[in-house]
Amino acid sequence: MVLYVTLRSPQEDWTRGIDWTKNSLIVLDVKESNGLARLLAEFKGDEGALQRLNGKFTKVSRFKYLGTIELDAPVETILSGYIILNGVVWPEEVRWTVILSDYAELKRLLREFVDRKIEVKITRVVKAKSQDVLTARQEQILKIAFEAGFFDYPRKIKIQELAEKLNMSVSNLSEILRRAEKNVISNYLRGKGL
Repeated sequence: MVLYVTLRSPQEDWTRGIDWTKNSLIVLDVKESNGLARLLAEFKGDEGALQRLNGKFTKVSRFKYLGTIELDAPVETILSGYIILNGVVWPEEVRWTVILSDYAELKRLLREFVDRKIEVKITRVVKAKSQDVLTARQEQILKIAFEAGFFDYPRKIKIQELAEKLNMSVSNLSEILRRAEKNVISNYLRGKGL
């Protein structure tokens, strides 16, 4: 069983001071790195707002940037131990979609927030169908690669750059992408009766 859990957390200091009605930030992945939360994020908006995030970003298109932000933030530190589908910064909050294996893992996640006295609100829990084509990790990596422009022609990001941003080896990333592509293509062809 897989659960897609959507929760809302209040904005933290690192998201304040930017007009989120004119700019957007989507967190694609969160990992722990040397005691800090390392966010892989996509930013759309003006460069002045981007510089206030104090991250390392690469321009992907005219107003779109992909990069990493390292910070000491309690919500992101907790979420670094889980698979994140995304986190979207809104004017007053951050909305996270987390992929969990079962209700026991959801209970463990909520316990971590309670223990640190962090208020979060669960807005949705969706139990995934068992016949899903992709694993949670494949779906996450495929989405990140797609958003980064890996599948564009010409590519906007090389596999080496994407692997570095995801903090994984090129061979591991390549394997996950190939398996995910195979699953999507075979499902498509089966659906067409081919």
